[in-house]
Formats: sequence, C-alpha cells, structure tokens
Amino acid sequence: MMRPVVRCCAIAWLLAVTVFWTFDAAVGQGTTPKDAKSPARVDDATLLRSVAPLNLESFDGRDGDERTRETLQAYYDSVLDWGRVLRRTFHRVPGHPDWGYYGDGNHQENAVRAVCYAVCINGFLAEIAPPEDRLDPSERDRFRAEAVAAIRYLVQSHQTGGGACLNGHPWGNQWQSAMWARALGMGAWMVWDRLDRPTRLGVARVLEFEADRFITTPPRSGLVNNTGAEENAWNAGMITLASAMMPGHPHAADWDQAAKRYLYNTFSIADDKRDTSPGDDGRRVCDWVTTVNAYPDLTLENHGLVHVGYLKNSHAMMFEAAAPYVLTGREPPKACFHHVQGVTEVLLDCIAWEGTPIYFGGNDWKLVHTQCQDVINFAMAAILLQDARAARVAETALDWLRRIQQERKGYFSVRTDPEHNGMVALRLIFCYLTIAQRGLGVEPVTQAELDKYVTGVRHLAHGQAILHRTPTKFASFAWGSNRMGLALPYDGNWTVWPHFASYTGLVDGRDASRRAGATIVKLNPQVEADRFAATGEIKRLGGRVTQDFAFASLKKDVVVYIERLQAKDGFRPKTRETGVVGHEYPLGENTRTLFGRFGRKQVVALGNARAVHPLESDWLNVGGKVGYVVRRGAGRTNLMRYHDERSGEGRVPQLQEWFSLVGDRKPAPLSGTGDWACVVTFLNQSPEETAQQAEQVRFTVDGDTAVCRMGDDVVTVDFARKTTTIQETSP
Repeated sequence: MMRPVVRCCAIAWLLAVTVFWTFDAAVGQGTTPKDAKSPARVDDATLLRSVAPLNLESFDGRDGDERTRETLQAYYDSVLDWGRVLRRTFHRVPGHPDWGYYGDGNHQENAVRAVCYAVCINGFLAEIAPPEDRLDPSERDRFRAEAVAAIRYLVQSHQTGGGACLNGHPWGNQWQSAMWARALGMGAWMVWDRLDRPTRLGVARVLEFEADRFITTPPRSGLVNNTGAEENAWNAGMITLASAMMPGHPHAADWDQAAKRYLYNTFSIADDKRDTSPGDDGRRVCDWVTTVNAYPDLTLENHGLVHVGYLKNSHAMMFEAAAPYVLTGREPPKACFHHVQGVTEVLLDCIAWEGTPIYFGGNDWKLVHTQCQDVINFAMAAILLQDARAARVAETALDWLRRIQQERKGYFSVRTDPEHNGMVALRLIFCYLTIAQRGLGVEPVTQAELDKYVTGVRHLAHGQAILHRTPTKFASFAWGSNRMGLALPYDGNWTVWPHFASYTGLVDGRDASRRAGATIVKLNPQVEADRFAATGEIKRLGGRVTQDFAFASLKKDVVVYIERLQAKDGFRPKTRETGVVGHEYPLGENTRTLFGRFGRKQVVALGNARAVHPLESDWLNVGGKVGYVVRRGAGRTNLMRYHDERSGEGRVPQLQEWFSLVGDRKPAPLSGTGDWACVVTFLNQSPEETAQQAEQVRFTVDGDTAVCRMGDDVVTVDFARKTTTIQETSP
C-alpha cells in the first residue's frame, strides 16, 4: 500500500502534470480565447471569388539550364517514388465511391495528417510538368482522381463540413490541424480546375476556418523543455497559404498580420523585446515579438532536450511559410527570415558530410539520416538567403536522400508510415516549386570551401554545448539536459549514432541526463579556435555516485575522455558501463568487422539474435573507421561490451546498437581515491594503426590529477581545479 507521504507527492505530481499538459494543449492548439471576437463568416459567392488560381505553367520544369532541370527531376522523381508506394494504401469510403482516404480513417494526427499530405503529393504528380515526364496518362489520371477523392473526404469530415471521419469524429480546430489543412490547401490549389463547386467551397471553408483561429490567438511562448517555435511556424504556414490563395478574402489583411506575428515569434529571443530595428509594415521588431522561444545563441529545447531536430524543423517550416509568397510572385516579408540566418549558422556548424546536421544533444526520435527532412533547410537558404554554403549542402543532401530512398524501396527512411513520408514529400514539393519559380539561387561553394567555412570550434553557451568541426572529424560535448560527448570520423553518421549516454555512460542502467535525476555540479568549458576541453562534475543516482569527467578534442583527429567515479558511504553500483558509443552501419550493409586483441569479430545488424558480447581487449577498431584505446586505474581490468540488437523498436524502428568501452566483469566497489578510466578515440584510423597506438598510450594518476600520453601529445586533467591542459604537436 502506498505510504501517505508518497501518495501526497504522487497526487501533487499528477496535478502538476495535469495542469502543465492542460495548459500546454490549450496554448498549443491555438484555440480562441472566450472573450475574443470571432471573425465574421463571409457568404459562399464572396468566398469562392476570393480564390486566386495557381499559375501551374510557372512551375514547368522543362525550361531552364541543365543543372536546374537535373535538380528538379531529382525532386520530382523522389516524390513520384513515394507516391507509387502511397497509392497502395488508398481506400474508397463505403457508400461514397467518390471519396477516398489513407490509413485508418480516424480524426487524429496519425490519420488526417497523412491524408492531407496525400492530397498534395497526388495533386503535384498529376498537375506539375517535370523536365522529363515519367507518367503515362492513366497513371497521371489515377493520381488526380485520388487527390480529388481525398479532398472530398477531408472537406466533409472537417468541422466546417458537417460530416465526420470514419471513426465518427470530425477533425479541425486541433493542436496541429492548421498544419494538416495547409497540405490539403496546397494540393487542392494544384487541382483547383478539377474540382466541382461544392468541393472548392469546402476547401475554402477549411482554410478560412483554420486561418481565422490565429487572428486573435497569440503565438505560443516556451523556452525550457518545450519550445513554442515549431507550433508557431506551422501555424504561420497555414496563414500565409490562406492569404496567398485567397487574397480577395475580407480577412486577408488580418491573416497577413497574423502570419507575420507568428513568424516573428518562432525564433524569438529575449533581446527581441528591446530590438528597435525596422520590421515589417513600419513597425519595429520589438513591436512584433511577444514571446521567447529560443536562447540567445539560437538553440532551443523540446522533449526535454537541446534538440537539433526541432531547431531544423522550425527552420524548415519558416521556409515553408515563405513559399506561398514566392509561388505567387511576391517577395516574402522580413518576418519569414527573423533569425533564420542565425539558425542556418548553427546548423552548418554541426553539419555532417552527408548533408544533415548532427544531433549533438541526442535525438529521441532515433533517426540520424534525416537528409529527406533537411534538404529544404539548405535548398531554400540557397535561394532565399543566397547562402552558397547551404547550396553545397543541399546538393549533398539531395544526393544522399535519393540513395537512401532507393535502398528503402521508395520510403525516405526506416519509417514506413504515411505521416512521416508524406511530410518529407511535401517539403520536396516546396523545394521543387520554389526552384521552378526562382531558380537554384547562388552557385554552391566547392567542398573544400565548405570545409574551410565550417572548420573551427563553436561554444553555444546558452545551448550548453561545444562543437568542433574539421574536414575530417566532428566532436562535441553537451551538458544541458543531456550530458554526452560525440566523436565522429569522416562520414561519421554511418559509423556512430548519438547515444544519450555517449562517453559519460550508464551507472545502474541510468544515464547522466537531467531526466534521469543527474545534476551538473561544476562545468568548466575551455575553448580555443581549433580545440576545446570541458571538465566537470556530475552527481548521479541521487548523489550516491560522483562522476568527474574531462572531454578534450585536439586539433588532430583525436578525442580524449577521462573520468573518475567515486561512491558515497560505501555504495556499490550493480552495473557500470561508461565510455558508451553508439554504433551505426554503412548504407546498404548489414555487417561490420570489429578488431581488437580478440582478433576479428563480425557483427550483424538486422536479423541476428539479441545479445551482449564481452570483448576482452584494451583497444577496439570499428570497421577501419575509428579506433579506441582504453586505460584503467591501478588494479582494474577492463571489459568492453557490445550490445547487439536484432531490430529497431517503437514508433521509429531504427536499429541502435552500442558499445560500452569501460566496464568490469563483476561489479566492483569504487575505492576512496576513485575509479579512473581513460578512453582515447582515434578517428579515421585503420586497425593496424589502432594496434600500434595501443602500445603507445600511457595513463597515470596522482591524487586529483591524471595524465594521458599519446606519443608526444599529452592531455592533463586536474579534477580539483576542474581544468584540462592539452599539449599537442603539429598535426
């Protein structure tokens, strides 16, 4: 039976969570306050007259130079490959043969969102002329017919249509329904000439209703744990579409103002409220901004993480919101680009060689190879921001997303749900239409020039991370909500994935994150132009274990991690696995060879039995890509472990296997002087080179100080002072 004091705490916690989520849902849905006056509904004739048809001829891909045609064709073919997968799940509505849907037909995000995306995908494939037509007339007719059928289903089942989804509930006026309606509107715009009057009216009513919600509702604000940036951006996308598609609507001027308000409040920072520089419509920036959704260094938090995924997602949605202006031949307002260039800089500072940002703070969505989602960030930055670095990244991302999609038989990633794949296809459609209208933007820099731009160290003080990128490596340490280090070789996303416990590890199965109850007591970042160190102290397991740590990234392709674990009052952890590194496989390969004192061992990705493999070695080389040398304190014998998984699990079935490089065969007490360990990571190294380094690495401890020697290079840590010193010979 629950003790009274525990019950009280549990009830208080439950009430707090209920209040938080109730508030979050109410704000996130953008529901109109009770005292706000709803805009007056216009009559049917006025509503239909307000619609300005989209000039489809302006997106004809057959014109233009060779590079532009090749790029457009790649985007079109990618959408087409997914469209051919998507149509396998099309269903007619019983009793309504001219209605159609995808998924299970309920009124929630996982169903309605996918159908709305399908409308846009089918409409695009049916009506847009690519450089080379891949469709015969019958296939084009099928895409068109399915687009129209899905539109009819969606408009009658929306709150404005008087009907319902297959589960008996209407959709609309929901947390994310503006984003779904935007996809419906884009698709309907492309097939507008194919729609009868009642269906056109239904579409216009949906867009009117969803856009009107935000005329009086203020943008969302959120900084710690749960930013409002993404929601403000997707709501802005709905409003900009409505104002572009229905410029003659009596509410169009109000929508225009609401769109700008939501855009200015996407990457809003505290200093914006004091920014008197000119914004749109003769108003200062401070007159537009009412929220704080990002830190001054333009990082943000979501799902309790300093989350690169939601940063780039909000960035992409800002460009999506700018697209309706471009598609109708207008210049986007300043609001569309508020802090967007600054966010672009953050994304470039953590860019991988495959054209996607690296998740230096971890990723609870598991996906790492997100080029399909991210290409819009860089393609649109090249066009609308004239960023030549982004243009190079966009080319790389497009190449890789096509490789991945072909490997996945038309899907964009390991996710096979129409919701995710539909979102990706919509972004590719925005890229195609914008390029067809504006061209590719600036000429891309060369790869060598991009390497020069991104090389260096960036300290994200508010995002609590340090990033170090060179032409051949990426290293980072983050100490915000997650405390984790990363060290990636060239093309490293195909070798290492960002495990939440990377380097700092697991003690009694718990990582060093804020959500696991661990706290940072001290942290000393030491940043130079071409190397960095972070030295600190973490209290783990309710303070029963203290972990001192140092993470140093050298100028060379070398990273050194040193830790000391101490226990309180004789506490002995049941398990200790530190020096954790996530393991990824190359595209199209299902095996990898490991090398160590044990010889050679082949590990299998998908399909093998789940197991934990002990590796008796003080060094390890992973497939000729990265080497690790481990040293332990006096009296300790080290045991590495490889966590071998059969398949991915959960909503995102991404396989996530991992190493723990520091461990013991049996649980061992943590001595009074502490349990010391050192992991030296040698990036871009062959097995033979790692074996040689294993004979040269020396690790000594004296009181609170430890020294790691790697030939002539020396890293010294003083945990009493929380300082790390790097002495390094020329690369």
